[in-house]
Formats: sequence, structure tokens, C-alpha cells
Amino acid sequence: MSAPTWAGVEGVLLDADDTLYDTRAAMHLAGAEAAAVLWPGADPDRVARAGIRFRDDPEGHFAAYTRGELEFAEMRRARIAELATWLEQDVDDDLWDRFEAAYEPAFLGALDAFPDVRPALEALHRSGVAVGILTNSSSVYTLAKLEAAGLGGLFAVVCSTDTLGVGKPDPRAFHEACRRLGTDPSRTGYVGDEVRTDPLGAADAGMPAAWLVREGEPEATAHAEVVARGIPVVRGLDELVALRDLGGGGGAG
Repeated sequence: MSAPTWAGVEGVLLDADDTLYDTRAAMHLAGAEAAAVLWPGADPDRVARAGIRFRDDPEGHFAAYTRGELEFAEMRRARIAELATWLEQDVDDDLWDRFEAAYEPAFLGALDAFPDVRPALEALHRSGVAVGILTNSSSVYTLAKLEAAGLGGLFAVVCSTDTLGVGKPDPRAFHEACRRLGTDPSRTGYVGDEVRTDPLGAADAGMPAAWLVREGEPEATAHAEVVARGIPVVRGLDELVALRDLGGGGGAG
């Protein structure tokens, strides 16, 4: 089954984390810094890896949030508790507030937009393309991240799991985001870095899709699947205007 073509799309929805800004690097740094502040007596090797553990979310709390099983704050508390347990530290009543106080300034201070983002947005806007965000994060947190990354106010809509009531890859999330953007799903491109959640989810919702792989080679099995679906691989958002103008597809890259 081939994905719809990018030729002449009227709108583009973008994933946010690790598509617009480097969330992974910021979480790794901030998690380690927060762990060092909160748990100075913990195993130093584990403290150094605390940000990686926090982002990896081995118990799947973020996935449960995207399915509507947890509220955002409840999801965050569960991840912090898991991290404390992994570090063999107590989970006390004020842990959440203390962690957020140490983590959030470090995280937002480290959050950088990728250099291709602003030029890509400007080029899409010049082409008359409506551009919005569809993310599985929360609305308030996404707006804070956009401001921290210098991208505030650049998107027509910002759609999130908590504002939609459902998250990617559920087709309802993609369709409602398109409705809010004012474009038909078949004429709305979607780009993101998580292959199952983003390009494959968008394609299943009847949208033109692209898989963003900024560094390294695409994982072989996933790459074969997107090629079979006619989904292009892009190395940066600066490729989106060419995709639209040329009707790109085929999973090259």
C-alpha cells in the first residue's frame, strides 16, 4: 500500500520532540544534572546515565499517556519514581517538586532548535503552506519548549495528546489535527522521527508522510517498510519544499 503523494500539499504537520528541537540531548543533560542534585549519594555511574534512563522510560509510562491511560502529570511522576527506584533512592512526598525544580531549568536551557527548522518554516510559509504541530507531549509543555528553542508563535496550530484526547499513532489524532489546521488529510504532509508513531501512523491515516532521520543510517527493517509504503526518508526539514514541488516519494535517502 503506497502513501499519498506530497505533490502540492496544502498543509504540513510536524512532530515536535527531536524533529524541531533536540529533546534527547536536553533530557540526557538535565536528567543527569537533576539526579546529581537530588541524590548525591547514589551510584555516580548511574547518576551520569540518569537522563538516558529517564528519557528511555523503560516501564512505558509515556506510551500509556499517549493511549489516554495516564494524565501528563501522573505520567511524569511515575517516570521520576522509576528513576529514583533504579538509583536505589527513596520516593518521598516532595520528590516530584524537587526533581522538577532541578530538571526543568536545565532542560529548557539546553533545548536548541535544529538549524534547518526556521529556514524550512519560512520556505513553507512563502509557498502558502499552512504549518502546524502534532505532538504526543502536552500543550503547556510544548509551548514552553517552543519558546525555549526560539520557535514560539511560528505555527498555525499546536495539537497535543491532552488537547486532542488521543495521541499518535491513532488516526483520530492525525485527522483532528488536520481539521484544526484547515486542510484535508490527503493534502497534509506529516514529518517525524519515530517511525511507528510518525510516518507509518500518518500514512495509515491517509496522509503523505516522511520519515526524518537526521543522523546515521535508518534501521534496516523500518527502512524496508517505509520504502515499501512509498514513504520518503528526509535528512532535514529543508527537504520538504522539494518534496512538495516534486511530489517526492519512494523512501530514498
